[in-house]
Amino acid sequence: MADDSIFVKIGRQFINWFLKNTRVKIGILLLAIAIWFIIILGNQYTYTIDTPLEVVNVEEGKTLKERIPDQIQASFSGRGIDLFYLLTTRKYAFKFVLDLETIRWYYVYNLNDYYSNNPEKIIIPRNVDVKFNHIVYPESLRVELDRLDMLRVPVRLQTDIRTAPGYIKVGNPIVVPDSVVLSGPRTYMRRYREVYSETFSKNNVVQPVDIDLALKIPTENNIESNAYTVHFTQAVEQLGEQVVNNIPVRLVGVPARTRVELSPSEISLTVSSAISRLTNIKPEDINVYFDFRKNWKYGENYYVPMVELPEGVISWRNMSPRRIEVRIVRGR
Repeated sequence: MADDSIFVKIGRQFINWFLKNTRVKIGILLLAIAIWFIIILGNQYTYTIDTPLEVVNVEEGKTLKERIPDQIQASFSGRGIDLFYLLTTRKYAFKFVLDLETIRWYYVYNLNDYYSNNPEKIIIPRNVDVKFNHIVYPESLRVELDRLDMLRVPVRLQTDIRTAPGYIKVGNPIVVPDSVVLSGPRTYMRRYREVYSETFSKNNVVQPVDIDLALKIPTENNIESNAYTVHFTQAVEQLGEQVVNNIPVRLVGVPARTRVELSPSEISLTVSSAISRLTNIKPEDINVYFDFRKNWKYGENYYVPMVELPEGVISWRNMSPRRIEVRIVRGR
C-alpha cells in the first residue's frame, strides 16, 4: 500500500509539473523532434524501393503475351531526405523503363546488366541526389510477345431486380454500352465470346434503378477493354388496373365450307399493368380468340376463349361474359 501511494504521489507531481507552462514545454518537445528529424534525413542510407516499371516500344500489331510486374524492387543509396522524396514522388517522375524495340518475339532480360548498360532508362528527378545500386527483385524478366487481336463481344447482365408488392418492372433493362471491344494476345482472345457484369440484386424496389456496374474483364491473360463499366437502367412503376371494353373475339381454325358464329363477338376484361401503360391499351391490342379445330366438341355450345396479353400487361381477370356461345350455322 505504501509503494502504491508513492507511485500515486510521483504521478501527481509529474502531472502538476506538466500543467505548468504547458505551451513552452510542448514547443520545446516539437523543436526537439524537428531537430531529430532533420538529422535523420541528413544521414546516408541504403534503401530498397518499390519502383514503377514502364514498358515502351512494343512493335506495332503485337502485345505482351503475359503481364509483367508493374513494379520492381531496386536498391538506392543517398541522404534520407532524397530517399524519402523518391518514395513520395509521382510515377512519371521516378520509374524504370524497359525498351522492347529490339526484340521480335521472346527475350529474357537480366535487369542488373540491362540497367547498368542503359542508365538513361532509370528516370530519377533531377533535384534528387541518389545512387542506383542494383535490382533486388526480380533479377531477370522473361518477355514474350504475341499478335494483337481485337474482338467486339456482348455484355451479359447479372442482375436480379425484384419489385415490391404493387409495383412492376417496365420494359427491358437498358445497358450502355451493350458491347465492348476486347484487345489482347491472339493466343487467348479466342476464349472470349462475352463479358459479364458484376452481380447486382435488389429487393422491394419501388423506383427506377439507375447505377453503374463493373465489368469482369479477364485481366489474367493481359486482356484490355475499351470500357470497364456499363450503365444499367431498369424502369419501375406502380401497378394499376383498368377495364377494357369491346375486345373483339376472333375465330380461328374453322374448316372450309363450315360457317360458325360467336355470341357475343366482344367481351371486356380487367387488366393489370404499369399505370403509364394502362392509358395506351386499346381493345385490339388484346388477342382473344376461340380455336374451333382444337377446342370445339360436338354437343357443347359454350366455351371460355383464350386470352393473349400484349407486352407490359401482366394479368387479366373478370372476363365478361365468362363464356361465349359457339354456333354452327347450317345452310338450307
